[in-house]
Amino acid sequence: MKLTILGSHGPYPGADGACSGYLVEDDDVNVLVDCGSGIIGRYQKYHDLKDLKYIILTHLHSDHMADMLVLRYALDIMMKKGYIDEPVNVYCPDEPSKVVEELKFNDVFKIKHIDEELKLNIGNFTITFKEMVHPVKTFAVKFDTCGKTFVFSSDTIYNDKLISFANNADLFLCDGNLLNGEKGPHLTARQAAEISKAAHCKKLVVTHLWPQHSIEEYEKEVSEVVNDASIAKPFEAYFV
Repeated sequence: MKLTILGSHGPYPGADGACSGYLVEDDDVNVLVDCGSGIIGRYQKYHDLKDLKYIILTHLHSDHMADMLVLRYALDIMMKKGYIDEPVNVYCPDEPSKVVEELKFNDVFKIKHIDEELKLNIGNFTITFKEMVHPVKTFAVKFDTCGKTFVFSSDTIYNDKLISFANNADLFLCDGNLLNGEKGPHLTARQAAEISKAAHCKKLVVTHLWPQHSIEEYEKEVSEVVNDASIAKPFEAYFV
């Protein structure tokens, strides 16, 4: 299993940056997790849009799904020209309902709603979900394949459910938008590290970075808790 960071900023992209978007690959299957501003262009560095079959949107805030609104136009044109003949499978929460309605454009997306009972089998992946704590309905997502586990927290504040969900993950990609002392509906980088440590994760990658903070600030805060951690950088790849 391979994880590639396409975008790691939030809630807006910095200069030459992109918001949340992560490419998860195994053999000939690829799954796009979140599709924020700038992600569709970056996805095409790795795959043609004709190969995009599966998208998971952990929640429907714009910094995690804004590029879906331009992707719908691309897919509509590609269908009319005969480049593709099936809709893209999209897995997302069922609210905010007005955002879901915007995705129902000319049937270019086949939408299935996420809940904690949903289990997806895509290629060698088994994919499960756990609801997090955020202003809108939001889900952490877990990929299991061949005895290896990758977990993405999505956006959340500190909660024990994430510790149990990420338990013993080989790779843990975690929201760490804030620095110690800051307030908001996100984890601090230190809290991300504390969750990773409590869950006995083998590797932590902190993401959803505020563009005004430096990588060095995030690294310093995380290193006070765990040693084997990285701060998400565009196009960086991790193998599990």
